[in-house]
Amino acid sequence: MKDPSAVRSAKDERKIRWAAHLGYWLITALARTWRTEIRHETEWPSADGRRLPVVLVVWHSEMLPFVWMMRHRGIVGLASQHGDAEIMVRIAERLGWGRSARGSSTRGGLRGLMAMVEALEQGKAVGFTPDGPKGPPRVVQPGALIAAFRSGCVIVPVGLHASRGWRAKSWDRFLVPLPFSRVVLAFGAAFTPRVEGSRVADGELERLADAIAAAEVRASA
Repeated sequence: MKDPSAVRSAKDERKIRWAAHLGYWLITALARTWRTEIRHETEWPSADGRRLPVVLVVWHSEMLPFVWMMRHRGIVGLASQHGDAEIMVRIAERLGWGRSARGSSTRGGLRGLMAMVEALEQGKAVGFTPDGPKGPPRVVQPGALIAAFRSGCVIVPVGLHASRGWRAKSWDRFLVPLPFSRVVLAFGAAFTPRVEGSRVADGELERLADAIAAAEVRASA
């Protein structure tokens, strides 16, 4: 897979590098004020004392607290190929995420999906925002289900809740928990996607959306 940095100008590369550096320190300073809690982590299956590879799924709007609270676990994310996404990728990698696969529903999708399947087969957990990168918000696209089906791994939905937060005026209403707020991440019940022949069954997109909603209820309870 070609490194996106290889096709960017030196000027753009400098901008991304400095934006990622500044973003990392700003996010770290903010997130260290949060009072965080992770609930129902036993939903992430394990064997012989180690966690098994799973497909973690969270709405795009909750990506910031998700990336922070899942740091230092080597999770592989799927990122689109434009500059703004590259900034977040570099911040996540500094926070201990694995090297992200590149691709999205609008560009390089199949290549990115295959890279996620390969990561699962290598024993790594992966993270999807099923309504990204451009929405519609909270409408599931099939990539996470296909990755789980092809790798034989389960899906673990994730819900986030912040006691106080700011929402951006973006398509996804991106969440930034305010300083000193309480932030809860809850894992939902793991499940294996149903298949019909070689594709996910009808109704599975809605099933995944409902599973994320149930995890959000766990986080906000």
